[in-house]
Amino acid sequence: MPDPITLPDETVRQIERLGPVDFIVGVASHNNAGTIAAVVQAAVAGLEQTCPGARVAVVQADIGSQDATVERARAAIGDRIVQAPVAVDRVTRLAPTLAVRADALRVVFAIAERLGVRGCAVLEPDTVTVASDGVPRLLGPVAADQADFVAPCYTRHRFAGAITTSIVYPFVRAVYGKRVRYPVGTEFGCSRRLILRYLGTDMWKTDVARLGIDISLVIQALMSGWRLAQTNLGVKTETAGDGLDLSGTLARVLGALFLEAERTVAVWQKVRGSEVVPVTGGDGSVAVEPVVLDAQRALESFRLGERNFRDIWAPVLPPLALLELQKLSRQPDATFRVPDALWARIIYDFALAYHARVMNRDHLLSAFTPLYSGWLASWIGEMQSAADAEVDARIERLCVRFEAEKPYFISRWRSPDRFSP
Repeated sequence: MPDPITLPDETVRQIERLGPVDFIVGVASHNNAGTIAAVVQAAVAGLEQTCPGARVAVVQADIGSQDATVERARAAIGDRIVQAPVAVDRVTRLAPTLAVRADALRVVFAIAERLGVRGCAVLEPDTVTVASDGVPRLLGPVAADQADFVAPCYTRHRFAGAITTSIVYPFVRAVYGKRVRYPVGTEFGCSRRLILRYLGTDMWKTDVARLGIDISLVIQALMSGWRLAQTNLGVKTETAGDGLDLSGTLARVLGALFLEAERTVAVWQKVRGSEVVPVTGGDGSVAVEPVVLDAQRALESFRLGERNFRDIWAPVLPPLALLELQKLSRQPDATFRVPDALWARIIYDFALAYHARVMNRDHLLSAFTPLYSGWLASWIGEMQSAADAEVDARIERLCVRFEAEKPYFISRWRSPDRFSP
């Protein structure tokens, strides 16, 4: 059992003044003075719309804000908010880490437990539109006792969220057997039962929390028979993960996925196939801004990596995969395509190498970036002119291939020596 959380005296007094609460919205804030008032007001309105007649409140876990975030939140909704500071040092206060987000969410859940809530929606502190429309969508199935966890679905351009499309969704779907399209969504809804489950786990101070607590929360919900739902929250505007810190983003995401695979191996090795998770809130068919990616730059990154990383990839990938990659690097630009079976096995091979510690884990994950660049170049080339329906069908084929290759993953995990590269 994890150590219990000690809440500040002022937070305890706020909880006692408020009394029992049925439903809350939780927000982890950090220097959001420009948006926080509108977000908490919209959250209260969404709670009242979703749960008429219920006792509702907002819980704000603040990560060392240096502006007026805390004051403006309280001024906006008065005594309908419970506020708790998240302990941070000076460096973290300037640039909060994912580990601090884990601390903030744990505080939100601890307060939820003290308030006796029946359900909770977690929102970002700078998304007013989601706060207004998303609370009924995220919390409605929980309030109706139809779901323990409600994951977000977003509307995105085909080239946005490419790390989720190429790795996170197909890997989580194949490994855990549930078709949750956005397993790293930072907005979600959950029931009291699941909150108590989260508080009772040991994940909060682990490397998983440091790398990506949201992935861990989703995977916990995919296991042990929790009732699942998804809901459309509209347009998601972040880029495809092709920015200046692509290697860091990939390392963080892969590290969180692979650590969770280690923690949950007894569960996922028994899973075969995948189950549909129902989606509510409309079909998500709204216009989105196009995302422009440089396929040529991605392809050059792959080819350079294939030349420079062969020796690093050799302990990770089987000889046949290395040969396929060498052949791929010589393909003409126009016909460059990464086969789904090869891609799925590459992801599984890196998960296996991470588990077996065939080299320093940071070095291992940094060596993955050129491979992802190759997949991205292939995806752009294939999907540039495809119809929207074909994009969805293409993602489905990729996921099916990950599921088909899962026996390879299980076999190598159980008997790595038999499959030594």
